[in-house]
Amino acid sequence: MKRLLLTVALLLVVAVSTAQVTTSSVRGTVTANDNPLPGATIVALHTPSGSQYSTTTNGEGHYTISGMRIGGPYEITISFLGYNTVKVAGINLVLGQTAVHDITLHEESIDLEEVYVLGGSAHPKEGYYNRSEMEKIPSIDRSIYDLTNILSSAVSPASGGIILGGQSTRYNAFSIDGSPAADIYGLGTTGMTGSLTNANPIPIDALEAVTITTSTVDVRRSGFTGGGIDAITRAGDNQLRGSAYTYFNNQHFWGSTPGRDIAQRTRLTEQMTNIVGVTLGGPIIKNKLHFFVAGEFNRSTTPSSHHPGDATSAITPDEARQISERYKALTGYDGGGWGEHQVKDITGSAVARIDWNINDRNHLSVRYNMLNADAAASSNTAQAFYFTGAEYTNISRSHSLVAELNSSKHTRRGTTVENSLRVGYTRLRDGRTTPESLPAVIINGLGERGNGTATIGTSPYSGRNMLVQDIYIISDNVTFSRGVHDITIGTSNEIYRADNLYLANARGTYTYASMEDFLADRATQYAYGYFASGEKNPPVSTGQFALYAQDDIGFGSHLKLSYGLRVDIPVMFDTPVVNEAFNSSHFAEIGTPTGDIPRLQLLLSPRVGVEWDNHNIRAYANAGIYTGRIPFVWLSNCYQNTGLGSTGVTVNNPAETPAFSLNPEEVGIKSNPSIDVVARNFRYPQVFRIAGGISGLAVRGLRLSLDADFTKGLNQIFVENLVAEDNGRRLLVGGQDSPTSATYYDSTTSDFSAVYHLKNTHKGYSWSATARAEYTPHFAPGLSLSAAYTFSQSKSINDGVSAQSSSNWGRTYTVNSNSPVLSNSIYEFPHKVVATISYSRRYGAFGTNLMLLYNGHSGDHYSLTYARGKVDENGDTYRGNSLIYIPTEAEMPTMLWADETSATAFNDYIEGDSYLRSHRGRFAERNSHSLPFVHRLDLHIAQSFYFDKQSDRRVELSLDIINLSNLLNRGWGLVHRTSNWTLSPLVITELQAAGEDFRPVYKFTGAEYTTDNIASRWHMQLGVRVVF
Repeated sequence: MKRLLLTVALLLVVAVSTAQVTTSSVRGTVTANDNPLPGATIVALHTPSGSQYSTTTNGEGHYTISGMRIGGPYEITISFLGYNTVKVAGINLVLGQTAVHDITLHEESIDLEEVYVLGGSAHPKEGYYNRSEMEKIPSIDRSIYDLTNILSSAVSPASGGIILGGQSTRYNAFSIDGSPAADIYGLGTTGMTGSLTNANPIPIDALEAVTITTSTVDVRRSGFTGGGIDAITRAGDNQLRGSAYTYFNNQHFWGSTPGRDIAQRTRLTEQMTNIVGVTLGGPIIKNKLHFFVAGEFNRSTTPSSHHPGDATSAITPDEARQISERYKALTGYDGGGWGEHQVKDITGSAVARIDWNINDRNHLSVRYNMLNADAAASSNTAQAFYFTGAEYTNISRSHSLVAELNSSKHTRRGTTVENSLRVGYTRLRDGRTTPESLPAVIINGLGERGNGTATIGTSPYSGRNMLVQDIYIISDNVTFSRGVHDITIGTSNEIYRADNLYLANARGTYTYASMEDFLADRATQYAYGYFASGEKNPPVSTGQFALYAQDDIGFGSHLKLSYGLRVDIPVMFDTPVVNEAFNSSHFAEIGTPTGDIPRLQLLLSPRVGVEWDNHNIRAYANAGIYTGRIPFVWLSNCYQNTGLGSTGVTVNNPAETPAFSLNPEEVGIKSNPSIDVVARNFRYPQVFRIAGGISGLAVRGLRLSLDADFTKGLNQIFVENLVAEDNGRRLLVGGQDSPTSATYYDSTTSDFSAVYHLKNTHKGYSWSATARAEYTPHFAPGLSLSAAYTFSQSKSINDGVSAQSSSNWGRTYTVNSNSPVLSNSIYEFPHKVVATISYSRRYGAFGTNLMLLYNGHSGDHYSLTYARGKVDENGDTYRGNSLIYIPTEAEMPTMLWADETSATAFNDYIEGDSYLRSHRGRFAERNSHSLPFVHRLDLHIAQSFYFDKQSDRRVELSLDIINLSNLLNRGWGLVHRTSNWTLSPLVITELQAAGEDFRPVYKFTGAEYTTDNIASRWHMQLGVRVVF
């Protein structure tokens, strides 16, 4: 015990704190003759593995056992000298929940020495998935993201990840066995390890349980303002068992062209997905030492889409040919082609775990997992096309090792002391590789409507892009159980090191407003990035340390009050390089000087909650503050972009852009770098969240539940560009005499192309309400029905859509670029409906698992903006980020138009849209529109053939059909897309001076969302699994 306390003391002194829960617990009261029974012995046995946990009741007859392996079944034995022994069997434990079992002992009888009681299983909360539930869900990717399809309070968008609490996927915390597995740096969009490649971070066959939550009283769980996702790997037991499986589909398993009124439907060209995997677990020493291993290999090829000449592409074949020929004349390279080609993904992953039952008071587990993924990126949309050579391959490599020791001791004073110590290390390597290293060329104004864009050459953001990360974690939790109190004191600590090689525009990027300008080499913008010292930026290290304490008070068997406090302490170990030239400018005065970092702060997260559970009905309410983290890249930008490390040249004036050159270092233009600074008082994200609900209500055989939550942002992110200065000049967007205008920004410096200032805002909130119903008819064994509906809202200032400050600022579409207003978040999906019909039954040597799943939710939000063109419409240096003005009919004739048809066409466009029609005379709001509702029906069927009637060994054949609705009708199950959450029906072709102000000249280009040619098709997969 002295060693244990010494270890805890050291940890509290030393040590991104994200300690998560990996075990379960049991508590209860033992009585005899209506009185508490102190000193009774409690032994809990995990019957499959022989893992044993023991304690004794305290002076009030209470007992608590923590740190227990999840699942079961367990058998709990309660004994006391002179009394009959009671055994409670059939107990299954849920991750992070406490099972309550009160026992009454009777004086020993000769006729009855032992009493057996059927314990039953705890009712898990929504968002909890055990092994059997994961196997039933329709899935082709076999990804952890598929779990959200049956969770009505979560949405998994096309870009990947899981949206929880109406927040960005980057604001989630994801852990595997308590070790961080989130995309901490934040380069991808899923928020998880493997985010760049959109790879499944761990084989789903290696998981025992997953829990997804947005609110919890437990102060050990933190690191999120969206939601927490905790995955626990499988462990071996006393029986050697395993599986081998393969899943396959190709182009014949896909539907033809989706959509209504399609004259000629076509099937996909060559396409293939093949998944193979194995699992094996069992005893090394029976009841003592067990192992589990799993491995999976996934390879897939899919055809690229949106090619010139396709009905879905704005680019014409003639334009593609001209661009290719011109670029070849300039560089000797034709861009790699512009036709359809195969996009290849390859992923390999593995897990190995050892569990050692040292004795019934000490249990050690050690787990290793790895991921190796390569994913070719094809980013074509209806408006934006990338030549094959402008594409790149994302790579993800990860290795993670974590060890956890759970120990317990019962003191002479009747206090049970339990300790959970976790130590881990993770190594990550993410980046991009490109086929060539050449200047990038971007041509706007393409297609019949002039709203198409093409990119040829090396991707501007991929030429030099490689990130290596090291993560060290150590956490320790001590729980003292005495009387009705379970008091937990702990610390969670993370040291993080990032070595990022990133340089945008490393070979130079030339942007042209039109095909004519490209052919004549008249660039409207030029950008070139380089390292001022000739060497890449040094690594950056940070830490997040946490101390916390919590008290769980049991009032009888059913009521529990919990309250606690967590203190998070983010620390930056390094200081950015000081740029004296910048620090002497007025931008440093109105913003923050380079070299400054956020000051050391204590972030407090108090929480309180009450829970009532009588094994049938459960009601809860909790409130508290949650401290998350931001993608570290947002802070790293102030180290990378000081103007002295990675720096660059940006020319926005067409009269000053240089001629095209293969050697950008010879252009000879003065550096005007983009600078990133962070406010001294910047704080990590925090939200206040209150949640409550009730479940288990029975009405005519239905089990009903209701849940609701409200979240208020406390420290949300806000980005401004200090170079875009408001000097009183206006953009007169309306008619001749219209008073409506927007800010026209001036840049008063040529020394810096942009100065991005990261700070906080308290604006933003979200809320949701969910109703669920479950029905298990007694007349149909194995059949279960469920339905759920969630209504939610989420409002934000900045959604944090990118790793780059320029995109986080520029893609916050607004009227006045540095003054965005509170509006719909892109992570708001107001309506989601989930319904399932599930059937699972074994009959002799056969077994059937079936799930029919309906998943319907609101479409993505999008904004209406002016198209990117030759003109920077409001002078803020970022094209295409300004929300459109919706003129009145009276204004239309007095506005300036580029041609005779645009005014009439735009008026018809307005009258055909209910939102625009009702908002004439105003600016469109950010995310004012939504894509059509998404309806999807999925099916999973698995038929098992058992080796004999008693064994679990079997051969299983499965069929998964995703978007079955589209198979039934090609006009159903459609998924629609926009580019970067925006449509642009107008382009501003020029600005005419009106005194000190400007009047825009408009051209109607039209804009329509497109149907996703891949996601809208039905898709099926066959699988074979052998379980032995």
